Amino acid sequence: MGAQAAALLAAGGPVGDVPTATSYDGSLRLAADVDLARTALTHGGVGLRPTAWDGARLHLRLPDPVVIEADLTVRWRGTRPAEAVLRRVLAADDDLEPLRAACDRVPELAWVRSTGAGRVLRSPTVWQDLVGTLAGTRTSYAGSRAMLRQLVGDGPFPTPGQVLDRDLGSWGHRAEPLRALAREVEGGWDPESLWDLPDGAVLARVRALRGFGPFAAAQLMPLLGRPRPPVPDGWLSAQAGDPARFAPMGEWAGTGAWLSVVGTWLAVRSFVARAG
Repeated sequence: MGAQAAALLAAGGPVGDVPTATSYDGSLRLAADVDLARTALTHGGVGLRPTAWDGARLHLRLPDPVVIEADLTVRWRGTRPAEAVLRRVLAADDDLEPLRAACDRVPELAWVRSTGAGRVLRSPTVWQDLVGTLAGTRTSYAGSRAMLRQLVGDGPFPTPGQVLDRDLGSWGHRAEPLRALAREVEGGWDPESLWDLPDGAVLARVRALRGFGPFAAAQLMPLLGRPRPPVPDGWLSAQAGDPARFAPMGEWAGTGAWLSVVGTWLAVRSFVARAG
C-alpha cells in the first residue's frame, strides 16, 4: 500500500476516516519530546481505523474517543486514557540515540537528528499492530482501509473473540489468516510477549503466523522498538534506491532506507530542510 499512503501523507491533509467534531469530557497535557505531525505522517497506519489524522490532530480510540493536538494536549470523551498508553502510542519513551547515531553515518540522513525524527506511531496493543500489518500486506491503501473499516466499524478495536464473530468479507484471502491469528490469541498466546524476545526470535515468531511473510515481519519490527530488517520490496526499493549506501548504519540499514523515503514527503511538508 506504499505509493497511495505516501501520496496522502506527503499532501499533509486529512488521512483516514476523521470523526465528526464532538465535545470532550476531560483533557491533560502530555509531557514528551514528540513532534506529533512528524510522527503521524511517517506511518501509513495513521489512516487505518480506529486511527485518523485531520491535518493537525491525531484521532484514536483508547477505547473511547481521544484526540491529541499538536502541543500534545490530549482530550477524551468517556474513559480517561492511561498516560502510559498515550506514551506507548507516540513512542514517547523510545531511546532514539542508537538510530540517530546510525543516521549520522549517512549524510543524506543528517536531518533525522536535526529534526528530532525517528519515532513511530504504534497501536496501544501488539494485537492491533499485527492485524493492521496483515491488512497492509500485498494490497492497496484503499483496500487496507476497507478491511479495517469493516472490521472496526465506528467502535474501538475489536478483541480476538469479537473478530471471530465478525463479517470478514472484505478481507478476501486474508480472512483465514486473521481468524487463525485471533484463534491463537484466544488460545493463550500473548502478542505482548514479543517485546521480551530477541530480534531474531521476534522475526521467527511473526513469520510463523499464517499470512505474515518477510516484509510484514519487517514492518512490525519498528513497532516493537527494533531495527527494520532490509527486506526487499518492489515499491520501497524503487523509492530508496541503492541499499548499499545505508550499509554504514549496520543493523539500522533497513530503517535508514525507510527514512530516506519518509524524508522525501516530509520535505514537501517542510519538516526536512533541503540543501541549496
